[in-house]
Amino acid sequence: MKDAAAGRELIVKPKEQAHLAHHVEARLPAAYGPRLLHLGEGLVPGADVFITSRSVTGLLEPAEPNVLPHRHKVSQTYMFFSADGSLEVEVELEGKRTPVRAPASVFIPAGVEHALRILRGTGTVLSIVRSGSYE
Repeated sequence: MKDAAAGRELIVKPKEQAHLAHHVEARLPAAYGPRLLHLGEGLVPGADVFITSRSVTGLLEPAEPNVLPHRHKVSQTYMFFSADGSLEVEVELEGKRTPVRAPASVFIPAGVEHALRILRGTGTVLSIVRSGSYE
């Protein structure tokens, strides 16, 4: 890095990511906030991770599943955060569904079919895909 001005290109603000493959947005309840893209090659050329988040506030019951079963060529990690411990999600790995309460993390090896459903509560789901784009 040649100077401090060049470093500013590496610092970005999140942007709303309205559409994403394998995700259905049409019937989400008002408790869902927007999906935010925090990092990816579309924001920072050369970025080798794709990081998104979505927060929910006061979700009382499960919505329609919005992350459909899919696979990536690279590994992915989900991290679940909840200040009050109320966030519950359902993680599906190779067809097996497991309830998870925040705080927690889930590692998904490359090629493993997975899906995610937020069940209830208040918190944030952070997704890290080990590629600069969502594959």
